[in-house]
Amino acid sequence: MNELCILQDDVPSFPNQIAFRIIEEELGQPLEAVFSRISSETIAAASLGQVYRATLRATGEDVAIKVQRPGIEPIIYRDLFLFRTLASFLNGISIQKLGCNAELIVDEFGEKLLEELDYTLEARNLEDFIENFKNDPTVKIPQVYKQFSGSRVLVMEWIDGIRCTNPQAIKEAGLDVDGFLTIGVSAALRQLLEFGLFHGDPHPGNIFAMRDGRIAYVDFGNVAVLSQQNKQILIDAVVHAVNEDYAEMANDFNRLGFLTPGTDVTPIVPALEAIWQNSAGKGLSDFNFRSVTGKFNQLVYNYPIRIPERFSLVIRSLLTHEGICFTLKPDFKFLEVAYPYVAKRLLTDPNPALRESLIQVLFKDGLFQWKRLENLIVLAKENVAKMSSNPALKVKNTQSQRNWKVERKLDLTDTIKDGARLFFVDEGYVLCC
Repeated sequence: MNELCILQDDVPSFPNQIAFRIIEEELGQPLEAVFSRISSETIAAASLGQVYRATLRATGEDVAIKVQRPGIEPIIYRDLFLFRTLASFLNGISIQKLGCNAELIVDEFGEKLLEELDYTLEARNLEDFIENFKNDPTVKIPQVYKQFSGSRVLVMEWIDGIRCTNPQAIKEAGLDVDGFLTIGVSAALRQLLEFGLFHGDPHPGNIFAMRDGRIAYVDFGNVAVLSQQNKQILIDAVVHAVNEDYAEMANDFNRLGFLTPGTDVTPIVPALEAIWQNSAGKGLSDFNFRSVTGKFNQLVYNYPIRIPERFSLVIRSLLTHEGICFTLKPDFKFLEVAYPYVAKRLLTDPNPALRESLIQVLFKDGLFQWKRLENLIVLAKENVAKMSSNPALKVKNTQSQRNWKVERKLDLTDTIKDGARLFFVDEGYVLCC
């Protein structure tokens, strides 16, 4: 794994003169006209491109210049053609033995790979992420300079951060590792469950800890989008897991496209129950995605389940985030950090669909679960308290705290109104101590 990590930012680079020529072709003017300085060596190199550090002549701002590797597009098209041809020969066996379409797998892989070749698309992704996190002072997304960018060159704000898998350096910078983990998990969950637009390749070379306590993301060539409906179904699946309603959880997989329409989910229900109970049997604090994914992989081979491309990216993203967390803290408990955020979302989100999910959580067999509501409120308060100031900062700076624009109180006004309406209007529910 250590050797494979080298590929994240240490692939052999191509010559500077070629890279600088590509930059000038995209700019339509000499390098000296735009940049007062540019590094003589690459800062990082990957399979599709490499990065230089430079300074804008007009403003003096430090920027990162991402340049696409020359001649990479025809090589990728050739390789995809070869893979597609091979898949066409293997497709019959793949469908019969594995229940999946080999040609479709290659098509999905190729579609995402070709998207990464278009730097104008990455620039738009950056703008979307900036908009999503504009009111979150714990997350840093680099500004993009579209006037200096093109299909093969991307100029963005330089991020001066600490590699997220270096706990010693994070501590030496005066940051709290546990607080930084809280920020990272919250940012990942917001991407997945709030925005429906998430970073598809959050490996350690793309995530940094900044010295002001923020988490910074770079490289937005690989992102995935979830529809509002899919986000809601994912939340429903979490609710059904909490309620141990495995039949509904199986139906959730059907609605998400993991099963062919019309598939009988009855045989899958006990398998899902076994996976969840074995994974959470020692307590939810010991739950981790790695163990669940391993067991789910076995389920994929035994039942007609196919993981849609967008959810393979979701799974990979969550596993990678969790892997980073384990590197920083080997005894890290993902759900201990994630649950307070989910509780706050259920209790305060204005989305009517989430209100329905909250009702499903709080009622069991028609009886209201007071203890469950109490636990949700405690967890939600914990999340608000932690995120009201940057939890990664050990020493609080009074001046910097004035710049924080985050929720400092848990506002349950709308939730209480909905609850009162439910009790007065719907006679199907009963309060239970």
